[in-house]
Amino acid sequence: MAANPRAAAVAALVRQEQAGFSNLVLDAELKRQQLEGRDKAFASAIFYTVLEHQGTLDHILCQFLPKGLAKLDAPVREILRAALAQARYMQVPVSAAVNEAVKLTRTFKKSSASGLVNAVLRKACSYDLSTASFKNEVERLMVLGSAGLDVAEFLHKNYPDEALGILTYQADGGLTSLRANPIKANAAQLCALLTEQGAAEVRQGIVPGSVLARFAGSPADNELFRQGYFHVEGQASQLAALCVEAKPGETVIDLCAAPGGKSFAAAMQMENTGSILSCDLHAHKISLIEKNAARLGISIIEAEQRSAAEFEPALEKQFDLVIADVPCSGLGVIRKKPDIRYKPLDAIERLPDVQRAILETVSRYVKPGGALLYSTCTVRKEENEAVVLPFLQAHPEFSLEPFPVPDGLDLPNEGYATLLPHKHAADGFFICKLRKHA
Repeated sequence: MAANPRAAAVAALVRQEQAGFSNLVLDAELKRQQLEGRDKAFASAIFYTVLEHQGTLDHILCQFLPKGLAKLDAPVREILRAALAQARYMQVPVSAAVNEAVKLTRTFKKSSASGLVNAVLRKACSYDLSTASFKNEVERLMVLGSAGLDVAEFLHKNYPDEALGILTYQADGGLTSLRANPIKANAAQLCALLTEQGAAEVRQGIVPGSVLARFAGSPADNELFRQGYFHVEGQASQLAALCVEAKPGETVIDLCAAPGGKSFAAAMQMENTGSILSCDLHAHKISLIEKNAARLGISIIEAEQRSAAEFEPALEKQFDLVIADVPCSGLGVIRKKPDIRYKPLDAIERLPDVQRAILETVSRYVKPGGALLYSTCTVRKEENEAVVLPFLQAHPEFSLEPFPVPDGLDLPNEGYATLLPHKHAADGFFICKLRKHA
């Protein structure tokens, strides 16, 4: 098959139907088809746009498929989804989206479906979604928010007035969130440099030191990235890292650290003096932390493989600051990780047990007078308040400590707070700062 971005996207989507992590599936297909530059970016955009909006796309397509999508061969099904995604969400002209879809039926040796693809898409591309009717609010969320049944039911139950916003709002204004590296340039200077390079949209974010930018391709392909002027990190995650208020010369341990964003942010706060032990359970992620620290010119980070849940006596009471961004359900970053939308939630029921174990363990690493950050990228209270508040009851040596909130961010807190995408223009995130009494 001749390599082209639309074919690569469809092939990756077919593979994705058979399960797997979307980023790994896509990366493998892009490498197989040897796509680079704009073609690679276009294929990636199609792939993720389909996953992000699949519930909506499927609802529209099924209006013109009496037997539904499930009866179609997988390549035909994904050709339809990809073409409709281009026309509806990617500003591709309808004629181009339809014509290229018909060509793909031949590419994937499904020429017999070319007439169906042409007819269905021409109707689907003009469908008015506002005319749709739904049996109940959960079905509405599944279609308009492109969520699986479990996620739709969870959000409807826990955030009835905010569910659709959580599912659909683009965190960070739909731009890529960066953290300026003050070793090289502050946020204003980074904005100027990116603008000089021809970036279409660049502005400072609401979190001090953050920058929001739109890249034609991957930020990693940008020369300023390669030179260490910034790292990529959502504003909510940056806020979590900054709320610990790391100071020059302090000792810090970052558990569950990969890819290292909070370690890097702390190092920048510390003016690259002191020490940071950046840890992760997975050995292959340690080199990633080391590589990016070197790229940023940060010399105080030592990366090591270790389990956050396993207590190590040698680390007890050794750190001024402990950062625990624990494994979670990810229900606050659905826009960035569309796989989460459709996963059954029974697999996450034991997560609070894991989180409690980690919190118990890492709390022992805090020096008297030191601080502990507990954070997640989920809006599920069972993984947030329901973990932290019982911990505080059992550990009177710790107390909640309010953290600084940037001007313009309506986020009152008494030591913990939950960010919601549509309210705070950031990822859904839970931040909790604890202080250990001296």
